[in-house]
Amino acid sequence: MQYYLNSSEDFFKKHSSKRLKFTRDKKFLFSEISKFINNCVNNSKEIFLFCAGNSIIANNIQSEKINIKEINEKLYQDSKDRIYYKKTFEKEDIENCDHLVIADIEHQNNPALNLLKLSNFMKDEARIIILSKNFFWMFVLKFLKIIFNFSPTRNNFLPSSYLSNLYSSCNLEIVRSEKIIALPINIPIITDLINKIFRLPILNWFCIMNITILKKINTKTNKENEKISFIIPCKNEEKNIPLFKDHIKALNGEYEFLFGDDFSSDQTLIEINKLKSELKDIKINSYKGPGICKSENVYKGIEISNGDIVVIYDADLTVSFDDIEFAIKILVNSNADFINCSRMIYPQKEGAMKKLNFLGNSFFALLFSLLFKKKVTDTLCGTKIFYKKDWVKIKQDVSNWGTKDLWGDYDLLIGAYKNNLKILEVPVTYYERTCGETKMTNVFKNALRMFYIIVYAFYKLRLQK
Repeated sequence: MQYYLNSSEDFFKKHSSKRLKFTRDKKFLFSEISKFINNCVNNSKEIFLFCAGNSIIANNIQSEKINIKEINEKLYQDSKDRIYYKKTFEKEDIENCDHLVIADIEHQNNPALNLLKLSNFMKDEARIIILSKNFFWMFVLKFLKIIFNFSPTRNNFLPSSYLSNLYSSCNLEIVRSEKIIALPINIPIITDLINKIFRLPILNWFCIMNITILKKINTKTNKENEKISFIIPCKNEEKNIPLFKDHIKALNGEYEFLFGDDFSSDQTLIEINKLKSELKDIKINSYKGPGICKSENVYKGIEISNGDIVVIYDADLTVSFDDIEFAIKILVNSNADFINCSRMIYPQKEGAMKKLNFLGNSFFALLFSLLFKKKVTDTLCGTKIFYKKDWVKIKQDVSNWGTKDLWGDYDLLIGAYKNNLKILEVPVTYYERTCGETKMTNVFKNALRMFYIIVYAFYKLRLQK
């Protein structure tokens, strides 16, 4: 079946020289698009770019190898060593790519069939990045095309509402969406300022470009026999450690428990060893925390874990193991990549969370909702569940959000979002700590640190080129 629309093929064949001149004159616009795409890919090995008269986008995309399908050979740009033009594509061209960038959807003869074909060819971990026009700008650009003749006037009319339905019918779902570029011409200082301002919530509705990132819904991976590693950071939890015994014995499945003793001044390590001797048939080990902060303790545990799935679980036992098992099942049986447990949905047990902490958590959840463009209710629940393979991506940005994340919750959440992982919240019941005291002290100072991390993350994810 023909890949491109006849009207598009005829236009770009007839006006190839004019189109090349247009892309070079508008180099700034295409450079802005490719630079933002770099915010959506992370250490890419291979990308396939589908385009129609805009392969100049590839010049600034950061990837070791870029394959390009262009609508006409006359539109090929002066390619670098890592850029390869292809007339057609087969399964072997797609299955090794970590990202597929579709910049020609308005010129495709059958976008639904093409997307379904790609979803069948691509590997489960790969992501598709769709470039499309804002609904309002579709009409503006239609008018400009008639006047300046830089692109076909007859092409697919694909508003975002229709595209959402199209994706689901092609075994794809949205994991992230962004809007960029309000002013497409380069006016020194002014353009950069305006384009950054218009990436803010509400204002971004007036941006020209939609960047939508998709992942496969139904994958071929068998998740039934996944090994699970519990990472349990501990500091002065000698009275809580013995309480794990009955909970661990009641679990079904293959589990590994890694207790990270972070220079405790009490008998925490002794209690861990006692638990290990009492439950010899279960994999229970301890490791020496770095003694810096909870996040560093957790990260060390993740590094030495052997499971396919990582469960970060606080030693205060304020979340039940029944809820944890349920959350793990959600991860395994859904298309989620990252489970963020939420204590803010079900009624909390009396005294479980101080009112000031509750208000603070609600405020930061609101900020995260704006950052992620989806509802987030709890950012500081210590229980987070994800696949170990994704830690390789997340850890590259650990404490790279303006200041060190002492607790690790924001590192993990923002890292998952940056790497286009599907984040799903699962409600859990929050119980009062049985023994000991909370480690979350100096609330005001920690709140300032958290606020700064969120603001800096917004800058890096949305504003920084």
